[in-house]
Amino acid sequence: MTDTPWRLLVDKNSYADFSVSVSPAVEKAVVNGDAPPTIFLNVFDQDSITVGVNEDPEQVLNLDFCRENNIDFRRRVNGGGAIYTGTGSAFMVYFVPTSHPDVPETTAEAFPKILTAFAETLSEKFGFPAEYRPLNDVQVEGRKLVPTSLKIENGVMTFRFVVNVKEMNTEIAGTAMPMPPEKVKDKVLKDLQSRFTCLEREAGRDISAADLEDMARSAVAHAFSNPALEQGDLTDTERKYAEEFRAEFDNDVWLFGKSEKVRFGDMTQSGDTVGRGREKAVGGMLWATLVLRDGKVLHAILNGDWHPRPIDSVGWLEEALAGVDATEAAIRDAVTAFMGRDDVEFASVEIDDLMSAFGKALTDQKPIG
Repeated sequence: MTDTPWRLLVDKNSYADFSVSVSPAVEKAVVNGDAPPTIFLNVFDQDSITVGVNEDPEQVLNLDFCRENNIDFRRRVNGGGAIYTGTGSAFMVYFVPTSHPDVPETTAEAFPKILTAFAETLSEKFGFPAEYRPLNDVQVEGRKLVPTSLKIENGVMTFRFVVNVKEMNTEIAGTAMPMPPEKVKDKVLKDLQSRFTCLEREAGRDISAADLEDMARSAVAHAFSNPALEQGDLTDTERKYAEEFRAEFDNDVWLFGKSEKVRFGDMTQSGDTVGRGREKAVGGMLWATLVLRDGKVLHAILNGDWHPRPIDSVGWLEEALAGVDATEAAIRDAVTAFMGRDDVEFASVEIDDLMSAFGKALTDQKPIG
C-alpha cells in the first residue's frame, strides 16, 4: 500500500454539485478498489451552499433568500455544517484507505493529525500563523480559514477541506446561513465577517491554480509520509457513479430528508405534542425534536453539524428513543446505552450534550398544529 502511487485529480465544479455527484463517486471507486488512493482539488466555478447529511435546510438556511438570490444549495452525504463557497475558492478531498499506516481510523485521531499537518503546510507556504482549532477547523488568529468534514467508513477516510481562497460576500453568506447564538457562544469573534477569512487576505497576494496544486501536494506529503502522487483523470466507472449519485441526491426528497415535514409525514394525530431543543457541544450543534403520544416518545429527530461515525448511527439513536417513556431519566438511559456501543463514535459530543438538547425538547412540548 505504501508503495502504490496515489492519484491527483484537478477539476472545476460547483461545490454543491460536486458534493452530491463526483465526491461520492470517487469515494465509492476507492472503496470498491476501482481507483487508487485519490486526492481531489476542485476549484468552484459558481457560488453555492451545502448542508451536512444530518442537517435540515429549513433549520439552518434562509431558503427564501437563497431562492431569491439564485444561491444553489444541496444536502451532501458527509457530516459537518452548512458551508457557503464562492467562485474561485477550492475544495480538497482526501480519499485514502485506512489500511495505509499514516491514515487514522477514528474521527478523534483524524482531525488533529490531518489538520495540524495542513495548518503547518499553509504557514510554510504562505507565511501566516495558521493553526488547528478543535474540532474540525483551521484558523488564523481566531478567523476560520478552512472548514472541514470527515467520513471514515468501509475502510476509507474521506476528508474534505473547503479552502476559502477568495474574499467571501459575508453579508450574503450570513443572510443565507443565519447563525444560531449557541453556535458562537465559545467564539472570540461573533459575527460572520470577523469569524471568516480567506487565503488571499492572509497571504497578502493573489493565489493561482498552480499555488493551490503545490499546496495540495505539500499537504499530502506532510500528512502521509510523502506518497508518490501522479496526476490523473476520472475513470468511466467514476463518471457513471457520479451520474447515479446525482440522480439519487439532487432532489427534494433527499434534500429535506432530515426535515420534520418529511420525517413526520402523516404519522401524527390530534393530541400529539412536539418540542424542540438545541445545544452546542464541542463537536458541533445539536437540534433535537421529540413527538410525544400517551406519555411516550412517538418519534425523535436528531439533527446537527457534528461528525458521527458511522453516518447511519444517528438514525440508530432516533430508533432507540421510539417508545421510550417521555421522562428525562428514561431518555438518558436510552442515550447512555447507545453511546456505550463499540460501533458508534460521536466525536466531542457527550451524553450530557445530547440530554441538554433532548431535555429542552421535553419541556418545550406544544400541541401539533
